[in-house]
Amino acid sequence: MRSVFLKKFPYANLPREMYILFAARVISCIGGFIQPLLTLILTQKLGFSPARAGGFSAFLILTQAPSVILGGKLADWIGRKKVLVFCQTFGSFFYLLCGLFPQPSLMIPCITLAADLYTAAMPAYDAMTADLSSPQKRQASFSLIYLGINIGYMVSPVLAGLLFQSHLQLMFLLDGGTTLISTLLLAVLVREGKWRENAEFPNSVRAEDRISVFRLLRLLPVLLMVVLFNFSYCFTYSQWSFLLPLQLGTLYGGKGAVHYSMVTALNALIVVLFTPILTGLTRHCRPLRVMAFSGAVFGISYMMFAFSNSMLMFMLTGAVFTFGEILNSIHMRPFVANHTPPRYLGRVNSFVMFVQGSGNALGPLSAGWMVGPVGYLFTWLFQAAFVLLGAFGILAMDGREKRQEHTEAFPVPIQKSADS
Repeated sequence: MRSVFLKKFPYANLPREMYILFAARVISCIGGFIQPLLTLILTQKLGFSPARAGGFSAFLILTQAPSVILGGKLADWIGRKKVLVFCQTFGSFFYLLCGLFPQPSLMIPCITLAADLYTAAMPAYDAMTADLSSPQKRQASFSLIYLGINIGYMVSPVLAGLLFQSHLQLMFLLDGGTTLISTLLLAVLVREGKWRENAEFPNSVRAEDRISVFRLLRLLPVLLMVVLFNFSYCFTYSQWSFLLPLQLGTLYGGKGAVHYSMVTALNALIVVLFTPILTGLTRHCRPLRVMAFSGAVFGISYMMFAFSNSMLMFMLTGAVFTFGEILNSIHMRPFVANHTPPRYLGRVNSFVMFVQGSGNALGPLSAGWMVGPVGYLFTWLFQAAFVLLGAFGILAMDGREKRQEHTEAFPVPIQKSADS
Protein backbone atom coordinates (compact mmCIF):
# COMPACT_ATOMS: atom_id res chain seq x y z
CA MET A 1 0.00 0.00 0.00
CA ARG A 2 2.79 2.43 0.91
CA SER A 3 4.66 1.77 -2.34
CA VAL A 4 1.48 2.39 -4.38
CA PHE A 5 0.91 5.69 -2.56
CA LEU A 6 4.50 6.83 -3.10
CA LYS A 7 4.26 5.95 -6.77
CA LYS A 8 1.14 8.06 -7.29
CA PHE A 9 1.99 10.95 -4.95
CA PRO A 10 3.75 13.54 -7.14
CA TYR A 11 6.08 14.79 -4.40
CA ALA A 12 7.41 11.40 -3.34
CA ASN A 13 11.06 10.45 -3.90
CA LEU A 14 12.24 13.94 -4.75
CA PRO A 15 15.80 14.95 -3.87
CA ARG A 16 16.19 15.79 -0.18
CA GLU A 17 17.05 19.38 -1.04
CA MET A 18 13.62 19.91 -2.60
CA TYR A 19 11.92 19.43 0.76
CA ILE A 20 14.36 21.87 2.37
CA LEU A 21 13.69 24.44 -0.38
CA PHE A 22 9.97 23.87 0.19
CA ALA A 23 10.30 24.49 3.93
CA ALA A 24 12.43 27.58 3.31
CA ARG A 25 9.81 29.03 0.96
CA VAL A 26 7.01 28.38 3.43
CA ILE A 27 8.93 30.14 6.22
CA SER A 28 9.95 33.17 4.17
CA CYS A 29 6.47 33.62 2.65
CA ILE A 30 4.72 33.33 6.03
CA GLY A 31 6.76 36.36 7.05
CA GLY A 32 6.26 38.19 3.76
CA PHE A 33 4.41 41.17 5.25
CA ILE A 34 6.02 44.25 3.71
CA GLN A 35 5.67 43.97 -0.07
CA PRO A 36 1.94 43.04 -0.12
CA LEU A 37 1.09 45.93 2.21
CA LEU A 38 3.63 48.41 0.88
CA THR A 39 1.04 50.84 -0.50
CA LEU A 40 -0.77 50.96 2.85
CA ILE A 41 2.53 51.35 4.73
CA LEU A 42 3.50 54.27 2.53
CA THR A 43 0.15 56.07 2.72
CA GLN A 44 -1.10 55.28 6.23
CA LYS A 45 2.16 54.97 8.16
CA LEU A 46 4.68 57.14 6.34
CA GLY A 47 2.28 59.87 5.21
CA PHE A 48 2.72 59.50 1.45
CA SER A 49 0.01 60.86 -0.83
CA PRO A 50 -1.50 58.30 -3.23
CA ALA A 51 0.36 59.94 -6.12
CA ARG A 52 3.68 59.82 -4.29
CA ALA A 53 3.07 56.20 -3.24
CA GLY A 54 2.32 55.29 -6.86
CA GLY A 55 5.48 57.02 -7.99
CA PHE A 56 7.55 55.12 -5.45
CA SER A 57 5.99 51.81 -6.55
CA ALA A 58 6.88 52.61 -10.16
CA PHE A 59 10.41 53.50 -9.06
CA LEU A 60 10.71 50.12 -7.32
CA ILE A 61 9.68 48.32 -10.51
CA LEU A 62 12.31 50.26 -12.47
CA THR A 63 15.09 49.40 -10.02
CA GLN A 64 14.08 45.72 -9.89
CA ALA A 65 14.53 45.26 -13.65
CA PRO A 66 18.35 45.62 -13.59
CA SER A 67 18.43 43.74 -10.27
CA VAL A 68 16.85 40.61 -11.72
CA ILE A 69 19.16 40.74 -14.77
CA LEU A 70 22.27 41.16 -12.61
CA GLY A 71 21.09 38.38 -10.29
CA GLY A 72 20.70 36.00 -13.22
CA LYS A 73 24.20 36.75 -14.52
CA LEU A 74 25.77 36.27 -11.11
CA ALA A 75 23.89 33.01 -10.58
CA ASP A 76 25.55 31.62 -13.72
CA TRP A 77 29.00 33.07 -13.06
CA ILE A 78 29.59 32.55 -9.32
CA GLY A 79 26.94 29.99 -8.35
CA ARG A 80 23.28 29.89 -7.37
CA LYS A 81 23.80 29.30 -3.65
CA LYS A 82 26.23 32.18 -3.18
CA VAL A 83 23.82 34.61 -4.85
CA LEU A 84 20.86 33.34 -2.83
CA VAL A 85 22.61 33.51 0.53
CA PHE A 86 24.17 36.92 -0.14
CA CYS A 87 21.05 38.61 -1.51
CA GLN A 88 18.61 37.22 1.03
CA THR A 89 20.92 37.87 3.98
CA PHE A 90 21.52 41.50 3.10
CA GLY A 91 17.91 42.03 2.00
CA SER A 92 16.70 40.85 5.40
CA PHE A 93 19.34 43.07 7.07
CA PHE A 94 17.74 46.19 5.52
CA TYR A 95 14.28 45.14 6.76
CA LEU A 96 15.72 44.61 10.24
CA LEU A 97 17.15 48.14 10.09
CA CYS A 98 13.65 49.45 9.30
CA GLY A 99 12.30 47.64 12.35
CA LEU A 100 14.99 48.92 14.66
CA PHE A 101 15.14 52.51 13.33
CA PRO A 102 11.70 53.40 11.89
CA GLN A 103 12.52 56.84 10.52
CA PRO A 104 11.05 57.51 7.05
CA SER A 105 14.36 58.94 5.82
CA LEU A 106 16.00 55.57 6.53
CA MET A 107 13.08 53.28 5.71
CA ILE A 108 12.59 54.36 2.09
CA PRO A 109 16.14 53.53 0.88
CA CYS A 110 16.17 50.36 3.00
CA ILE A 111 12.88 49.14 1.53
CA THR A 112 14.23 49.83 -1.96
CA LEU A 113 17.49 47.95 -1.34
CA ALA A 114 15.70 45.01 0.29
CA ALA A 115 13.25 44.70 -2.61
CA ASP A 116 16.08 44.84 -5.17
CA LEU A 117 18.13 42.20 -3.34
CA TYR A 118 15.18 39.84 -2.96
CA THR A 119 14.43 40.29 -6.67
CA ALA A 120 18.06 39.57 -7.60
CA ALA A 121 17.83 36.25 -5.75
CA MET A 122 14.83 34.98 -7.72
CA PRO A 123 16.64 33.69 -10.86
CA ALA A 124 19.11 31.84 -8.64
CA TYR A 125 16.27 30.17 -6.73
CA ASP A 126 14.72 28.78 -9.91
CA ALA A 127 18.12 27.77 -11.28
CA MET A 128 18.98 25.95 -8.05
CA THR A 129 15.66 24.07 -8.17
CA ALA A 130 16.48 22.94 -11.71
CA ASP A 131 20.08 22.00 -10.85
CA LEU A 132 19.03 19.80 -7.93
CA SER A 133 16.31 17.88 -9.78
CA SER A 134 16.39 15.54 -12.74
CA PRO A 135 14.26 16.32 -15.83
CA GLN A 136 11.87 13.53 -14.83
CA LYS A 137 11.31 15.09 -11.39
CA ARG A 138 11.50 18.73 -12.39
CA GLN A 139 7.78 19.38 -12.81
CA ALA A 140 7.05 17.91 -9.36
CA SER A 141 9.96 19.86 -7.83
CA PHE A 142 8.79 23.24 -9.17
CA SER A 143 5.22 22.35 -8.22
CA LEU A 144 6.30 21.66 -4.64
CA ILE A 145 8.05 25.05 -4.42
CA TYR A 146 4.96 26.75 -5.86
CA LEU A 147 2.84 24.98 -3.26
CA GLY A 148 5.14 26.17 -0.47
CA ILE A 149 4.88 29.77 -1.64
CA ASN A 150 1.09 29.62 -1.57
CA ILE A 151 0.95 27.93 1.82
CA GLY A 152 3.02 30.80 3.19
CA TYR A 153 0.85 33.40 1.50
CA MET A 154 -2.28 31.82 2.99
CA VAL A 155 -0.98 32.62 6.46
CA SER A 156 0.87 35.93 5.98
CA PRO A 157 -2.17 38.16 5.18
CA VAL A 158 -3.87 37.06 8.40
CA LEU A 159 -0.80 37.85 10.49
CA ALA A 160 -0.17 41.10 8.63
CA GLY A 161 -3.74 42.23 9.25
CA LEU A 162 -3.29 41.65 12.99
CA LEU A 163 0.03 43.50 13.16
CA PHE A 164 -0.47 46.40 10.75
CA GLN A 165 -2.27 48.93 12.91
CA SER A 166 -0.06 48.85 16.01
CA HIS A 167 3.07 46.82 15.31
CA LEU A 168 4.71 48.11 12.12
CA GLN A 169 8.22 47.72 13.53
CA LEU A 170 7.50 44.11 14.46
CA MET A 171 6.32 43.45 10.89
CA PHE A 172 9.70 44.52 9.54
CA LEU A 173 11.55 42.49 12.17
CA LEU A 174 9.50 39.36 11.46
CA ASP A 175 9.83 39.74 7.69
CA GLY A 176 13.60 40.05 7.95
CA GLY A 177 13.84 37.35 10.62
CA THR A 178 11.89 34.72 8.69
CA THR A 179 14.00 35.39 5.61
CA LEU A 180 17.16 34.95 7.67
CA ILE A 181 15.87 31.61 9.01
CA SER A 182 15.03 30.36 5.53
CA THR A 183 18.43 31.52 4.25
CA LEU A 184 20.16 29.67 7.10
CA LEU A 185 18.37 26.47 6.05
CA LEU A 186 19.65 26.93 2.51
CA ALA A 187 23.18 27.77 3.59
CA VAL A 188 23.55 24.78 5.93
CA LEU A 189 21.42 22.03 4.37
CA VAL A 190 21.36 22.63 0.61
CA ARG A 191 24.38 21.86 -1.54
CA GLU A 192 25.38 23.81 -4.62
CA GLY A 193 23.85 21.95 -7.54
CA LYS A 194 26.14 20.50 -10.18
CA TRP A 195 25.33 20.22 -13.85
CA ARG A 196 26.92 19.01 -17.06
CA GLU A 197 26.32 20.07 -20.62
CA ASN A 198 23.94 18.03 -22.71
CA ALA A 199 25.00 16.85 -26.15
CA GLU A 200 21.42 17.22 -27.39
CA PHE A 201 21.70 21.01 -27.46
CA PRO A 202 22.71 22.49 -30.81
CA ASN A 203 26.46 22.74 -31.41
CA SER A 204 26.12 26.50 -31.86
CA VAL A 205 24.92 26.75 -28.27
CA ARG A 206 27.47 24.38 -26.76
CA ALA A 207 30.39 25.87 -28.64
CA GLU A 208 30.10 29.37 -27.25
CA ASP A 209 30.81 30.34 -23.66
CA ARG A 210 29.10 33.27 -22.00
CA ILE A 211 27.19 34.51 -25.04
CA SER A 212 24.43 37.02 -24.38
CA VAL A 213 21.01 35.77 -23.40
CA PHE A 214 19.57 37.39 -26.53
CA ARG A 215 21.89 35.47 -28.85
CA LEU A 216 21.15 32.28 -26.91
CA LEU A 217 17.39 32.74 -27.29
CA ARG A 218 17.77 33.32 -31.01
CA LEU A 219 19.47 29.91 -31.15
CA LEU A 220 16.53 28.39 -29.23
CA PRO A 221 13.51 29.90 -31.03
CA VAL A 222 10.81 27.71 -29.44
CA LEU A 223 11.92 28.76 -25.96
CA LEU A 224 12.02 32.43 -26.99
CA MET A 225 8.55 32.37 -28.53
CA VAL A 226 7.01 30.56 -25.55
CA VAL A 227 8.43 33.21 -23.19
CA LEU A 228 7.08 36.01 -25.39
CA PHE A 229 3.64 34.40 -25.74
CA ASN A 230 3.58 33.92 -21.98
CA PHE A 231 3.71 37.72 -21.71
CA SER A 232 -0.02 37.75 -22.51
CA TYR A 233 -0.65 35.45 -19.53
CA CYS A 234 1.13 37.80 -17.11
CA PHE A 235 -0.38 40.91 -18.69
CA THR A 236 -3.90 39.61 -18.15
CA TYR A 237 -3.19 37.76 -14.87
CA SER A 238 -2.39 41.13 -13.29
CA GLN A 239 -6.09 42.02 -13.54
CA TRP A 240 -6.76 39.58 -10.71
CA SER A 241 -5.31 42.14 -8.30
CA PHE A 242 -6.25 45.28 -10.24
CA LEU A 243 -9.40 45.08 -12.34
CA LEU A 244 -11.26 42.52 -10.22
CA PRO A 245 -11.13 44.50 -6.92
CA LEU A 246 -12.12 47.65 -8.85
CA GLN A 247 -15.12 45.83 -10.28
CA LEU A 248 -16.17 44.47 -6.90
CA GLY A 249 -15.77 47.92 -5.37
CA THR A 250 -18.01 49.41 -8.08
CA LEU A 251 -20.68 46.74 -7.55
CA TYR A 252 -20.58 46.47 -3.75
CA GLY A 253 -19.16 49.79 -2.55
CA GLY A 254 -17.56 49.58 0.89
CA LYS A 255 -18.09 45.81 1.00
CA GLY A 256 -16.05 45.31 -2.16
CA ALA A 257 -12.81 44.70 -0.21
CA VAL A 258 -14.50 42.04 1.91
CA HIS A 259 -15.90 40.31 -1.16
CA TYR A 260 -12.52 40.45 -2.88
CA SER A 261 -10.84 38.88 0.16
CA MET A 262 -13.38 36.03 -0.06
CA VAL A 263 -12.48 35.38 -3.69
CA THR A 264 -8.72 35.49 -2.97
CA ALA A 265 -9.14 33.18 0.04
CA LEU A 266 -10.89 30.67 -2.21
CA ASN A 267 -8.04 31.05 -4.71
CA ALA A 268 -5.45 30.22 -2.06
CA LEU A 269 -7.45 27.25 -0.79
CA ILE A 270 -7.83 25.77 -4.28
CA VAL A 271 -4.12 26.24 -4.99
CA VAL A 272 -3.14 24.34 -1.85
CA LEU A 273 -5.69 21.54 -2.34
CA PHE A 274 -5.41 21.02 -6.09
CA THR A 275 -1.76 21.72 -6.94
CA PRO A 276 -0.68 18.16 -5.96
CA ILE A 277 -3.66 16.66 -7.81
CA LEU A 278 -3.08 18.59 -11.05
CA THR A 279 0.66 17.90 -10.83
CA GLY A 280 -0.04 14.17 -10.73
CA LEU A 281 -2.66 14.27 -13.48
CA THR A 282 -0.47 16.22 -15.93
CA ARG A 283 2.94 14.72 -15.18
CA HIS A 284 2.97 12.74 -18.45
CA CYS A 285 1.37 15.45 -20.61
CA ARG A 286 3.22 17.64 -23.07
CA PRO A 287 4.00 20.83 -21.08
CA LEU A 288 3.25 23.28 -23.88
CA ARG A 289 -0.11 21.64 -24.49
CA VAL A 290 -0.98 22.03 -20.81
CA MET A 291 0.18 25.65 -20.84
CA ALA A 292 -1.95 26.36 -23.92
CA PHE A 293 -4.92 24.76 -22.17
CA SER A 294 -4.29 26.93 -19.12
CA GLY A 295 -4.46 30.00 -21.37
CA ALA A 296 -7.84 28.82 -22.64
CA VAL A 297 -8.99 28.45 -19.02
CA PHE A 298 -7.81 32.00 -18.32
CA GLY A 299 -9.74 33.24 -21.34
CA ILE A 300 -12.93 31.52 -20.21
CA SER A 301 -12.60 32.96 -16.71
CA TYR A 302 -12.11 36.51 -18.07
CA MET A 303 -15.26 36.16 -20.17
CA MET A 304 -17.08 34.95 -17.07
CA PHE A 305 -15.82 37.95 -15.07
CA ALA A 306 -17.13 40.21 -17.84
CA PHE A 307 -20.69 38.98 -17.24
CA SER A 308 -20.56 38.28 -13.48
CA ASN A 309 -23.12 40.15 -11.40
CA SER A 310 -23.41 38.09 -8.20
CA MET A 311 -20.97 36.88 -5.56
CA LEU A 312 -21.77 33.26 -6.42
CA MET A 313 -20.71 33.93 -10.00
CA PHE A 314 -17.55 35.73 -8.89
CA MET A 315 -16.62 32.84 -6.60
CA LEU A 316 -17.21 30.28 -9.36
CA THR A 317 -15.22 32.33 -11.85
CA GLY A 318 -12.40 32.77 -9.36
CA ALA A 319 -12.22 28.99 -9.01
CA VAL A 320 -12.00 28.55 -12.80
CA PHE A 321 -9.27 31.20 -12.95
CA THR A 322 -7.29 29.42 -10.23
CA PHE A 323 -7.14 26.15 -12.17
CA GLY A 324 -5.59 28.03 -15.09
CA GLU A 325 -3.09 29.63 -12.72
CA ILE A 326 -2.02 26.27 -11.27
CA LEU A 327 -1.60 24.58 -14.65
CA ASN A 328 0.55 27.38 -16.05
CA SER A 329 2.62 27.79 -12.88
CA ILE A 330 3.59 24.12 -12.55
CA HIS A 331 4.66 23.79 -16.20
CA MET A 332 6.23 27.10 -17.25
CA ARG A 333 9.36 27.01 -15.09
CA PRO A 334 10.11 23.29 -15.69
CA PHE A 335 9.76 23.93 -19.43
CA VAL A 336 12.27 26.78 -19.26
CA ALA A 337 14.68 24.67 -17.19
CA ASN A 338 14.44 21.67 -19.53
CA HIS A 339 15.02 23.80 -22.63
CA THR A 340 17.93 25.92 -21.38
CA PRO A 341 21.61 24.91 -21.23
CA PRO A 342 22.43 24.91 -17.50
CA ARG A 343 25.32 27.36 -17.80
CA TYR A 344 22.80 29.99 -19.03
CA LEU A 345 19.88 29.13 -16.77
CA GLY A 346 20.28 32.06 -14.37
CA ARG A 347 20.34 34.57 -17.21
CA VAL A 348 17.43 32.97 -19.04
CA ASN A 349 15.43 32.93 -15.81
CA SER A 350 16.14 36.64 -15.35
CA PHE A 351 14.92 37.31 -18.91
CA VAL A 352 11.75 35.30 -18.27
CA MET A 353 11.11 37.23 -15.04
CA PHE A 354 11.76 40.52 -16.83
CA VAL A 355 9.15 39.68 -19.48
CA GLN A 356 6.69 38.51 -16.84
CA GLY A 357 7.31 41.61 -14.71
CA SER A 358 6.71 43.82 -17.75
CA GLY A 359 3.36 42.13 -18.26
CA ASN A 360 2.45 42.54 -14.60
CA ALA A 361 3.33 46.24 -14.78
CA LEU A 362 1.71 47.09 -18.12
CA GLY A 363 -1.51 45.12 -17.52
CA PRO A 364 -2.94 47.38 -14.77
CA LEU A 365 -1.74 50.48 -16.64
CA SER A 366 -3.65 49.55 -19.81
CA ALA A 367 -6.75 48.44 -17.91
CA GLY A 368 -6.76 51.70 -15.97
CA TRP A 369 -6.85 53.63 -19.23
CA MET A 370 -9.47 51.33 -20.74
CA VAL A 371 -12.03 50.73 -18.00
CA GLY A 372 -13.17 54.37 -17.70
CA PRO A 373 -14.17 54.93 -21.34
CA VAL A 374 -15.41 51.40 -22.23
CA GLY A 375 -16.38 49.78 -18.91
CA TYR A 376 -15.67 46.42 -17.31
CA LEU A 377 -17.38 44.27 -19.94
CA PHE A 378 -15.19 45.32 -22.86
CA THR A 379 -12.04 45.48 -20.69
CA TRP A 380 -12.48 41.86 -19.56
CA LEU A 381 -13.27 40.72 -23.11
CA PHE A 382 -10.07 42.38 -24.29
CA GLN A 383 -8.15 40.44 -21.64
CA ALA A 384 -9.79 37.21 -22.85
CA ALA A 385 -8.90 37.88 -26.49
CA PHE A 386 -5.30 38.77 -25.64
CA VAL A 387 -4.65 35.69 -23.47
CA LEU A 388 -6.28 33.40 -26.06
CA LEU A 389 -3.90 34.84 -28.66
CA GLY A 390 -1.00 33.83 -26.43
CA ALA A 391 -2.51 30.38 -25.86
CA PHE A 392 -2.81 29.77 -29.62
CA GLY A 393 0.80 30.85 -30.02
CA ILE A 394 2.01 28.40 -27.38
CA LEU A 395 -0.06 25.63 -28.98
CA ALA A 396 1.62 26.41 -32.30
CA MET A 397 5.02 26.10 -30.60
CA ASP A 398 3.97 22.70 -29.25
CA GLY A 399 3.17 21.62 -32.82
CA ARG A 400 6.54 22.86 -34.02
CA GLU A 401 8.35 21.04 -31.23
CA LYS A 402 6.43 17.84 -31.93
CA ARG A 403 7.38 17.97 -35.62
CA GLN A 404 11.02 18.45 -34.64
CA GLU A 405 10.86 15.39 -32.40
CA HIS A 406 9.49 13.27 -35.24
CA THR A 407 11.94 14.47 -37.89
CA GLU A 408 14.92 14.62 -35.49
CA ALA A 409 16.31 17.31 -37.75
CA PHE A 410 16.29 19.82 -34.90
CA PRO A 411 16.71 18.00 -31.60
CA VAL A 412 14.65 19.38 -28.75
CA PRO A 413 16.98 20.37 -25.92
CA ILE A 414 16.41 18.50 -22.67
CA GLN A 415 18.64 19.46 -19.80
CA LYS A 416 20.20 16.67 -17.81
CA SER A 417 21.34 17.40 -14.29
CA ALA A 418 24.03 15.57 -12.41
CA ASP A 419 21.29 13.62 -10.64
CA SER A 420 20.12 11.90 -13.80
